[in-house]
Amino acid sequence: MAYARHQSFYLRDKWISKGLKAIIESPRFFYEDDSPEEIGLGKNMVQSLRFWMLATEIIYEDKSNKQTEHYLTELGNLIYHKDRLLQKNDTVSILHYHLVRNKDDLATVFNWYFNNYKETITQRDILLKTFTTWVNNNDKSVSPKSLKRDIDCLVQLYTKKSEENDPEDFIFSPFTKLNLIKEEQSEEGYGNVRKVTPELNDIGLVSLFYVLLKYGEENEVNLVSLDEILNEDFLWGKVFNLSRNRIIEILNKLTNHSKFSLQYVRTNNLDNVRLPNISSFEYLSYEYGFSLDRVTV
Repeated sequence: MAYARHQSFYLRDKWISKGLKAIIESPRFFYEDDSPEEIGLGKNMVQSLRFWMLATEIIYEDKSNKQTEHYLTELGNLIYHKDRLLQKNDTVSILHYHLVRNKDDLATVFNWYFNNYKETITQRDILLKTFTTWVNNNDKSVSPKSLKRDIDCLVQLYTKKSEENDPEDFIFSPFTKLNLIKEEQSEEGYGNVRKVTPELNDIGLVSLFYVLLKYGEENEVNLVSLDEILNEDFLWGKVFNLSRNRIIEILNKLTNHSKFSLQYVRTNNLDNVRLPNISSFEYLSYEYGFSLDRVTV
C-alpha cells in the first residue's frame, strides 16, 4: 500500500501531454536536473507527475540498464498519438479506471474509496477518519498528514473545475468531466462529498466496453453476470458509481455494437453477457483508429 505519493498535487490539465512528450524525448527525464525547467513545473510537481503517469499505467519503469528509465506503455502510446490533451471523456475514464485498479500498489486511497467505501454522502473529516481506521486495520502505521493529503487529493482530483471567468486557468483537473464526485454545501452548512451516478456521455461507452473486456482477460472468462458488473471490484458499479438500471441501459447499447457486440445469455436464472473474442487493447485501438505497428517513438 502507498500513500501521498502525489506530493499533494492533483493531476492538472495538460500535465499528461507534457509528461508523455518528455518521456519520448528522454527515458531519464524524471531524473534529469533540468526537468522542471524543461516541462515548466516545480520540482515537486514533476515528481507528482511521475506518480500520476505510473499510477494510471501510461508509463512503466525499466531498471535493466542499472538505472531507472521510463517508457510509454501500449496505452500511453495510444493516448499520446490519439488524445494526449485528454479531450475525450473515454480517455479520462480509462485513466480513472487504471488509477482505481491500483495495480502496482501506488494509489491506495482511490482503490479504497471506489471499491471499499460504501457511503454515498459524507464529509471530508468523516472520510478521513474512516480511511484512517481502514489503513490502521490493514497496514502499518501511516502518518496522519499523509492520509489527510490523500483524502484532500482524492476530492480535488474529481471536483477541481476550471474558473469560467478565467481563460488562463490551467490548474483544473481533467477528471472533473467524469462527474463522479461532487463537493457541495448541505442545508446545515456541512461540506458534503457525494458519489454521483454519471450520465453515459460523461464517462463514454468505449471506456466501459474496455473495462469489461479487461475484466474478462484478467479473470480468464468470457461470460460475466449482471451482478458481477454491479458489485465486483474494478467493474462498472463500483468504479463508475453506476446503478443496476444504468448498467442494463448501457449493456443494451453494447449488444448493438456494429463490430464487437455483446450477447445476453440467460443461465440458471441469471443475466449474463458473453464477451466478444477480442482483447481490450485491440478493441481500444479499433475505436481510436490506432496501430502500434506504425508508431515510431
